[in-house]
Amino acid sequence: MIITLAGHVDHGKTAIVKALTGVDTDRLEEEQTRGLTIDLGFAYTDINSHRIGFVDVPGHHNFIHNMIAGVARMQHALLIVAADDGVMPQTEEHLQILQLLGVESGTVVLNKVDKVDRSRLEQVKLQLRSFLQHTFLRSATIVETSAKTGDGINTLRESLAIRVSQRKKNCGSRAFRLAIDRVFSKQGLGTVVTGTVYDGEIRVGDDVYLSSVHKHVRVRRIVANGLPAQIAYTGDRCGAQIAGVSSTEISRGDWLRDTHTVATTDTFTVRFELVDGFPRNIKNWSRVHVYHGTSHRLGKLFVLEGTLRQGINGIVDICVTEPLHVAVGDLIIVRDQSLERTMGGGIVIATTAPMTRRRLPSRIQRLRDLISVVTSNSPGHALIQSSTTKCVNGEDFRLQWNLTDDQFNSCVDRNYIQPVNNRFLAKSTLETVLKQLTTMLDEYHAANKTEFGLTVEQLAKKISQDTETVRFALTYGQNTAKYHAKAGQYAIASRSNVTVSYNRDLYKNLHPLIDKQQPFPVGDIARELKIPLRILENEIKRMLKAKLFVQVSDKRYFTEKRLNELADIALALNKSGPFTVKQFRDQCGMGRMVCIDVLEYFDRVRFTQREADTRQVLGKFDL
Repeated sequence: MIITLAGHVDHGKTAIVKALTGVDTDRLEEEQTRGLTIDLGFAYTDINSHRIGFVDVPGHHNFIHNMIAGVARMQHALLIVAADDGVMPQTEEHLQILQLLGVESGTVVLNKVDKVDRSRLEQVKLQLRSFLQHTFLRSATIVETSAKTGDGINTLRESLAIRVSQRKKNCGSRAFRLAIDRVFSKQGLGTVVTGTVYDGEIRVGDDVYLSSVHKHVRVRRIVANGLPAQIAYTGDRCGAQIAGVSSTEISRGDWLRDTHTVATTDTFTVRFELVDGFPRNIKNWSRVHVYHGTSHRLGKLFVLEGTLRQGINGIVDICVTEPLHVAVGDLIIVRDQSLERTMGGGIVIATTAPMTRRRLPSRIQRLRDLISVVTSNSPGHALIQSSTTKCVNGEDFRLQWNLTDDQFNSCVDRNYIQPVNNRFLAKSTLETVLKQLTTMLDEYHAANKTEFGLTVEQLAKKISQDTETVRFALTYGQNTAKYHAKAGQYAIASRSNVTVSYNRDLYKNLHPLIDKQQPFPVGDIARELKIPLRILENEIKRMLKAKLFVQVSDKRYFTEKRLNELADIALALNKSGPFTVKQFRDQCGMGRMVCIDVLEYFDRVRFTQREADTRQVLGKFDL
């Protein structure tokens, strides 16, 4: 069990740890000179054969960022209150932080009892019970001690032994993450990082991702809770010797992560709780300090519903200056930038947020619907909930929840969810969308005898549904022989080829001007054939419906044969890797602007994909 200390400055946190373990956690020279804890300190001991680790945190207001870095939700809290002072400002703020970060168990230590009489002790105990009444420590044991004389230390040790014997091992249900709080280089070992295992487990020999250098490193040695080990689990204090990186390249706030689940975000949504006693209303885009794990960022806060009020949870979007390794279900702390005090915090319910229309009622309702499944740590139920509203990208969901492939697959309940190409949609929603699409296509076919069908975008607009959900339903419909598609248009499977009438004499004159290495633009064709441009464009529309030509851009058309030739050129270039417009132009013999028109058409039909100044082929070219 790992125990985090909390409490006001000079109330005896470091002294209590030393009395229990014999270790002085003030390791820095400045700490020893000033008699003041500045940074995190660590100590371990065995009580009744149970291993217990202590994280000593600074109590001074100026070092609150270090205190937050030492707290994790799976720890046991040891709140230290001096009998001569009673509850003080940092007692209150530390407890607020413990509560916001989800710590669920704790013990209260009434220290320095040697400095006061019995009357004062009883007075402070009454104050404490009132102070703790609405917190997770309302039923906690209060142990009277004096770290100076040793009074009560054995009682405290026995109390902690009982708590650790009742505690269950948490193996975690997510992919491995470790928040780094300390790094050093040791002779004969090389680079060593320490931190709390937030999720999953880590083993000697694992390859893990190190966020500071954006690359994989090898774990050579592990120390779990102060002892050499082959494996460390969720909640353990872990030291890891890693190969392939210098200690100067790592700092507090970096992460070790499973190599297959790395994802960051600079905008996320939180179910936010404002702390009691915060002195002012929260304005949108308030500048704040954001704390996650051992990381600290500057950010801005946007309130989605009305005004934040104490005692009532609200939903907020938070934007930070640099991306964080945040996953759904994580807990964060927010402190006010100007007042330098804790504002509140809460649980992350989404790791993406739109740039505009943040307060869209449908979005806020979706977020509210997710709160219960996120707080209960149920990704399976969250997947069902999300897929009932719209099509869910499986890879995005897996990364947002920090799940391995196996963990994600175990979340997919195929009794309720239909998968297609790693997209997921609730079967009830799929059935509804299929009915809407079939009805819309039947009506369209009846009213348009010479037209083949409708595009994804047209269908999505007609049934007021998002494009990706409609695309999912159409793909499922194709796989089950319900629909078929041609040139990006969809129709009922029973619909046969549509016969379209067109001006055959005009086609004979038009074909040579289009079926060439570089087709004429439509304006030049009109001048060449001495036909008004509007009439020519109307006639070409009929030919497009008859599949005689393909429209590549507003003013340029190609034959299917020529486009297949150009697709073959793209495929040949792609064998050597992504290719540029210049490389494509040199091979096909067309002008640069015409090449750009063709490549942008290939992008639209998902034959190619642009990445900066290059393109790569995604699959087979199919008109």
